[in-house]
Amino acid sequence: MKHFQSFFVLFFSVLIYAQNYPTDFRSPLDIPRYLSGNFAELRGFHFHSGIDIKTQQREGFPVYAVADGYVSRINVSPRGYGHALYIDHPNGYTSVYAHLQRFEGEVLRNARDQQYAKESFAIDYKLNKDQIRVKKGDVIGFSGNTGGSQGPHLHFEIRETATQNPMNPFLFGFAQADNSAPLLRGMYIYALDGDAAGQKRYNLEGSARYTHPVLVSGNIGVGVKAYDRHNGANNLNGVYRIQVFNNDKEIFRFQADKFGFDESRMINCQTDYAEYMSTRGWIYQLFRVPGNSLQMLSNLHNDGIIATEEGKEYKIRILLTDYSGNKTEGSFVMKGKAFTPSASPVAENRLRWSEDSYFENDFVKISVPARSVYEDMDWDVRRSSGSYFIMNDKIPLHKFITLAIKPENIPASKLDKAVIAVKYNYGNRQVTDYFPTVYKDGSLIAEVRDFGEFFIEIDDTAPSISALNFPASSTSAAPNLLRFQIKDAQSGIFAYDAYIDGKWVLTEYDKKNDLLTLNLSREGVAAGKHSLELRVKDGNNNIRTFNGEFTKK
Repeated sequence: MKHFQSFFVLFFSVLIYAQNYPTDFRSPLDIPRYLSGNFAELRGFHFHSGIDIKTQQREGFPVYAVADGYVSRINVSPRGYGHALYIDHPNGYTSVYAHLQRFEGEVLRNARDQQYAKESFAIDYKLNKDQIRVKKGDVIGFSGNTGGSQGPHLHFEIRETATQNPMNPFLFGFAQADNSAPLLRGMYIYALDGDAAGQKRYNLEGSARYTHPVLVSGNIGVGVKAYDRHNGANNLNGVYRIQVFNNDKEIFRFQADKFGFDESRMINCQTDYAEYMSTRGWIYQLFRVPGNSLQMLSNLHNDGIIATEEGKEYKIRILLTDYSGNKTEGSFVMKGKAFTPSASPVAENRLRWSEDSYFENDFVKISVPARSVYEDMDWDVRRSSGSYFIMNDKIPLHKFITLAIKPENIPASKLDKAVIAVKYNYGNRQVTDYFPTVYKDGSLIAEVRDFGEFFIEIDDTAPSISALNFPASSTSAAPNLLRFQIKDAQSGIFAYDAYIDGKWVLTEYDKKNDLLTLNLSREGVAAGKHSLELRVKDGNNNIRTFNGEFTKK
């Protein structure tokens, strides 16, 4: 009976949520489907755009086209999606298969032709509908761990073809069996101008029911720490729907059906960004700030913000619902107290979320396009001990902004090797990012996407190349798979090219492991003695070269 009830809940939820979407897709894998990640769950600086299907901790499972269509895009990158394939279907949707170990058949041949034509491992190009057509069930590649993947799995997406907006694959028949309700790990009260029990963020962790009123003043938002699990896996995934009720009236809803890639970084304002940067922990903020246009939000009353009044009670209920209809509820009570708004003056030149903003002083110029931040704020720019502190690393940026720094104490001969870098705290470690930099009109200029502590470094050191298994002499037999470790401590690896007997050959770069490989047989290297030249360039045009001779048996 329990199994029948679980099936009925899953069937009923699919019937409700997927009734307007095609559900005749087949599975992209012929193994039991268990998920390590679901749609719109919270990831570093972005919402997850698909589902991650476990592949039994190994690579090499055949990946199948989920429906008839044509290959519309092929992407190969040492980052991000790694080896990725896009198929457009006649029903108006596109399926995406990422982190593949390799492609198969005509897709593989087409990709290799492009790589050799461009003399580049990394490629990203579109195809027309007459180039590579596929049928439902055709093998298009093999599951892998390429790109930014942190373990073998298949990242699978469904997108609207016209907009390329990713949609929840559960809507299309890929819903995962789920008998357990979402997990509520904490509730929070955010005092947006007044206070909550004397604090700016009041923590209600430890229980799902709080009946003792919390005294609050001013405008109040609420937050929740919550997760979901699916059958067959212990991964903590995202929650499908989160609702907030104030005195039984719904004032906020988050529902993970669809978003646009231009919205994905709005995770930085839909969650507590300062908390994430400090602890790597996630808290959904269940209210909307001005610069947030995320289409997963609906049923908003005053943007989910509660304007409290002295003496009034506010019974708050937070309802978590997964795609299978399992529910978890938390509640607490707030009581308004007296509030006197701050009379502090507002600066004339502010950083505005809705319009272009500029800042300039004796040492920096900053140009910020409209909608780069999510709400208005005062500028905070200062210089100290060779560093330039611009705002702080707890404030998110949605777009790239232009930063120009007037260099000091840098010899003219080194200005073309100067780079702008930023340091910021990320959990329990400090991260340094480097940005492509040009020297123009007396300033070093870079497009940056972080706030924090900026500084200037001289990057005139070429990348390092370590031959891991290259033969010691030209007469020694070379292994079929030549392996090199390539690293750069500053601006990062930008380009890598290998030449055998003066002719460019394809190598594969695994960025997360700093590994460059050359498969001699696959690239058609004949038996006999050969010369190899390997050139590796960083982001600041410093080049390191490796030369050697080997014999292929």
